[in-house]
Amino acid sequence: MSNNSARHLLLRHRDVPEIYRLENYVREGGYGTLNQVLGQVSREEFIEWNAVANLRGRGGAGQPVAKKWRRVADVPGQRYVIANGDESEPGTFKDKELMEENPHQLLEGVILCAYAVKATKAIIYVRLEYELAQERVAQAIESARAAGMLGPDILGTGVELECELFVSGGAYICGEQTALIESVEGKLPIPRPKPPFPTVSGLWGRPTVVQNIETMAAIPLVVTETPEGFAAIGAAGTPGPKVFSMSGHVAKPGNYEVPTGTTLRQLIEMAGGMTGGTRFKAALTGGAASAFVTADHLDLSLEFDTLKAIGAEFGTGAIMVFDEHTCMVSACQSLLRFFRDESCGKCTPCREGTRMMHDWLARLEDGGGTLADVDALSRLSGSIPGTTCCALADGACMPVTSALNYFLDEFRYHIDHGHCPPNERPMVMPHDAIAGTFPQGECPEGMPEPPDPLSKETALPR
Repeated sequence: MSNNSARHLLLRHRDVPEIYRLENYVREGGYGTLNQVLGQVSREEFIEWNAVANLRGRGGAGQPVAKKWRRVADVPGQRYVIANGDESEPGTFKDKELMEENPHQLLEGVILCAYAVKATKAIIYVRLEYELAQERVAQAIESARAAGMLGPDILGTGVELECELFVSGGAYICGEQTALIESVEGKLPIPRPKPPFPTVSGLWGRPTVVQNIETMAAIPLVVTETPEGFAAIGAAGTPGPKVFSMSGHVAKPGNYEVPTGTTLRQLIEMAGGMTGGTRFKAALTGGAASAFVTADHLDLSLEFDTLKAIGAEFGTGAIMVFDEHTCMVSACQSLLRFFRDESCGKCTPCREGTRMMHDWLARLEDGGGTLADVDALSRLSGSIPGTTCCALADGACMPVTSALNYFLDEFRYHIDHGHCPPNERPMVMPHDAIAGTFPQGECPEGMPEPPDPLSKETALPR
């Protein structure tokens, strides 16, 4: 299934203009799965369909949806479903297109998910900056309710579901499922300690299923393609269609729908190849919060298990491509700047660790770094993972550890010569132009300056 395929399963709007309108979506068979499933297939059986299809979450962790749903389905009382559209990590933009152009397929998936877990209330959580997505999702909810696809008696099946739109507070951390839940409850988006997990104690303390937008949009395909047919698409361990967001040094950045298991080389070719005929150097396969892969991995099957085996991440399928002229020290500094600014500050290893790693990288890039800085980077990035409430700090460490593994010579070159290696240039990403909340040296009046992470007093123990 290429980007130019005659039949898209997720990016259907590329084949059917204005499919975001209810009448066009229904004309193309949309919402047909509701009549096939609601009241016709038991909830337990529908969960089993998704287990046979082996649908795994497209939001990063890749957990099988059936496994998550089973934890919620048998708990008495109120249950909730949340579709997570707070897509705010550098390199990620697939959910934006799905919400803007194909919101009814998303909503159809939400209804099926809610049916499976016996939830009567659902929320579609949309990133603050995605104004068109907010508008289209709100229109989809309103028109679906008017047509009987939502409400106390969906299409006469006796199934009840109310759905509403919730707009994010605008922070990267809002995409973490427990921080998202906190914000819906009217609190600061601060991640909760786990366990308990949201499937046990989520929104308002009740069992809650949180799924990524693309995951929700894939649920109707388990019905239309049949569970066995869905499982036969792409890689056996991670089956189904997948939307990859290609950005960086490719000729045609954008979203590309392909079967899972497609290789990085194939995706780069689909995206028009490298810009200006340059050579491939590295890529982040799971967005900013993932590890670098190199030219040795161009023909590796892109799926959860194969990438995990080499220390990389499938993540959301956001692939950031870097050419031969990229300075990897600078690329790491840019990524750590983002994570430093977006850390909620709750956990000390994340709050202080992302800042310290960024500042060590900045000193190396500026020509004042030493081997002690590289050693500190290695030790800190290797010791932080697993010590915080959420995965932000873990993800922030992955580019650093992998860059030190594959491109250590570039770090040493900066130490020896005080600048980037020949024919390489600093990497400037879009978020580099955005000022942080409290830039160094500009703390509000009365707030003490943070300590210098490079000073002897705050240096890591040897």
